[in-house]
Amino acid sequence: MRTAALVSSILIAGVLPAAAADLPVKARPMVPVVTAYNWTGCYIGGNVGGKWVRTSGSVDVAAAGIGAAGSILLPNADTSTLIAGGQVGCNYQVPGSNWVLGVEGDFDWHRWSRGFTTAAGVPFPFIANDVFDIRSRWQASARGRIGYAWDRLLVYATGGAAFTEVTVGTNFIAFGIFPQTLAEDKKTLFGATVGGGFEYAFTNNFSAGIEGRYTWYGSQTYNAGLVATVFTPGTAAPGGFTLAQATQTYKLDTFEVMGKLNFKIF
Repeated sequence: MRTAALVSSILIAGVLPAAAADLPVKARPMVPVVTAYNWTGCYIGGNVGGKWVRTSGSVDVAAAGIGAAGSILLPNADTSTLIAGGQVGCNYQVPGSNWVLGVEGDFDWHRWSRGFTTAAGVPFPFIANDVFDIRSRWQASARGRIGYAWDRLLVYATGGAAFTEVTVGTNFIAFGIFPQTLAEDKKTLFGATVGGGFEYAFTNNFSAGIEGRYTWYGSQTYNAGLVATVFTPGTAAPGGFTLAQATQTYKLDTFEVMGKLNFKIF
């Protein structure tokens, strides 16, 4: 009896470790690997913000016949407008680096205008209540970007070419026998824009940020029509009037701040 119990104990001691070795071992839970966000990819998005515009210039009437030339200065004028539109672009994050290179193009609607009405005492052929105005409805840009990323936060500088369409209106009102002159001239202007901003990727596909830019377009001269400056009855001139070429010249600078929301396509 004792011999049988001893043999059983020896067998159990030998079999249990072997059986335990064959049981599956539960693996330790895996800790997720956190990787830095990569800015490489292309995106499309929208923007909304505010725009500030400064204009200055002059209206000039050339000498014609015995009529002397005339000129008035248009004072510096500031105006502001809401701005809204969209953008599309691509980024490339240098492998193993925090530097991000990119290109971006945008198109925005705005609505700004500025008018000037002459007062008494202006030189002929100007008279009191002549009206001169300038206005614009859209702008666009094509720019490069260079930035530095801290994981999902990107701080960048941007610069490139800017475009806008500007319309100029002229109204020399009728005075005595001198007829009214109405004119309108429209040009698409080319300028330069620089600025910077920051962007934060709050998901792998969506990012939001703020950007500010300064843009200058230089000075442009617009056709302001033909103005009657001399009346000589019986001449071959239309209606007996000698007509002189009038022009408006404007310098245009703008500054804007906009919020942007982008969707990373791939």
